Amino acid sequence: MSIYLKLVGALLKTVEPSTEEKNYKKIFYGVMGFIAVFCIMIPMAFFVGVVIYALTQPLVSQGAGQNAVELFLHLISVFSFIFGLNVIFSVFYFSGDIENLLPLPLRPYQIIASKFTAALISESVMEFIVIIAAFAGYIIASGRPFWSWIIALVGMVTLPIVPLIYCAVICMLIMLLSGFIKNKDTVNKITGFLTLAVVVGIAILISNMGGLDAQHLVEALSDPNNQLVNTMNLIFPQVHFLVSSMVNNTVVNLIFYIAVNGIAIAVFLLVAQAVYFRTAVGINRVSGKAKSIDKVISSLRQHNPCLTYLKKEFRLLFRTPAYFTNCIMINLMWPVFLYIVYLLNGKTNFLDSFIYGIHTGNEESVLLLILAISALSVIITAANCIASSALTREGKHFAFIKYIPLSYIAQINIKALVSIIISGLGMIIYVIAAAIYLDLGIKITVFCCLVSLLSVSFVSYFGIFMDSVNPKLIWDDELNALRGNYNVFFNMAVAMLLEAVTCAGAYLLFKFTSLGSLIIIIMLFIFLLILNIISYLLCSYKATENIDRLSV
Repeated sequence: MSIYLKLVGALLKTVEPSTEEKNYKKIFYGVMGFIAVFCIMIPMAFFVGVVIYALTQPLVSQGAGQNAVELFLHLISVFSFIFGLNVIFSVFYFSGDIENLLPLPLRPYQIIASKFTAALISESVMEFIVIIAAFAGYIIASGRPFWSWIIALVGMVTLPIVPLIYCAVICMLIMLLSGFIKNKDTVNKITGFLTLAVVVGIAILISNMGGLDAQHLVEALSDPNNQLVNTMNLIFPQVHFLVSSMVNNTVVNLIFYIAVNGIAIAVFLLVAQAVYFRTAVGINRVSGKAKSIDKVISSLRQHNPCLTYLKKEFRLLFRTPAYFTNCIMINLMWPVFLYIVYLLNGKTNFLDSFIYGIHTGNEESVLLLILAISALSVIITAANCIASSALTREGKHFAFIKYIPLSYIAQINIKALVSIIISGLGMIIYVIAAAIYLDLGIKITVFCCLVSLLSVSFVSYFGIFMDSVNPKLIWDDELNALRGNYNVFFNMAVAMLLEAVTCAGAYLLFKFTSLGSLIIIIMLFIFLLILNIISYLLCSYKATENIDRLSV
């Protein structure tokens, strides 16, 4: 047990900021952590709790009060499995500690158990918060007794275990039975396309169900023979046992819940003991064939430095599967999520009145559309982390930035341009397509495109500044460069806070003053321009200073 705990502690330190990083900007990280908690974690938890509360209340009178939280926890388990595949593959087989751990006198199950626990803790923090929020909504709506909170706390910590064990066992069996997965690039490609396929599949499923408005969803959940819930109970039986332990006021279901987790852990460790060493030996962390030095020299050509640097940034993003999956693919996937939101209208079709208001020139509808485009542009640009990981992605090659014949601000401008092109161009294409489909008109379309570009540009420059404060340059895996980089999370929190204040301020000015929507939109343009100028100045002076300070 002591070896296991020591290994877990050591592995957790690899995804945490170093002592030097923590000491350098204690106040900065404290402020950013505060903003992240109050701008992302708490609002998300509150939203989840309110949704579960609203769905549970009408179900309680029908004797099916637990069905809403049960279905939600099943969905959380599904997404935990989907996104956990890439993480488990990376942690088990393609992390830099493999070469150090395998020669040690450790048993396979000890290595795997510690790696699994470290991944569970580091990857499930947000999931823990969402789970406890869902339980809170259910307990308050159904009036469960105090001891239900204790069960909820147990579930918060342990519910992600079974989905990640599924990932772990599948990963080890795939590595054992297949001969083509010998590098992380292949894994990243497979898991990336699998994620996209699942999201598209969910959209098709909802479409075939005719939408899921609140009334329709309550009717479906109140049906004791709901096929979806019954099927999910077979796949993730621990969820049903945990929720039932709250409903039936007995410890029997809680014992069953613990037993399911215990059996899953036992099977997982047995598989690890049997196959892990056999599958971990001979793994390559990179793919492709190295070119000879003669071929490299003969292929060299002199080009414009800025253009060459721009090509280098694009190639890094598109040719590295981890970056392509996490930075590029999200720009392709968000329209699918929007389509799912549209399908959630179901029979109520509440968006029809909004679209009708735009067509008829309703000022409030037009303003809300502009603000929605701005908010979506900010969220997408912050979420794809192209800008907020721009310096972190250099990693051990950070010295390259200091010695090439390009000034720091020139390199920052190019990195920002890459983010603006990928995020902004994608937004504009989708905005124009939506404008044509919805017949929005040229003026509204131009307004939407301008607001989108200004929002993308602001977040891009601000993200680079945030990454320059303390880039995570020590990482052994491209995925770890993104998921272990707190600057990505902090940039998203600050950007969402500023955007929330901007949109709320613009809407309140419209509602409580005599200013028309056109004046409000012009004021929005001016405010976004100011944010762009501030972000650029931060990069010009502070980011360049931060880059110069960093040692190589």
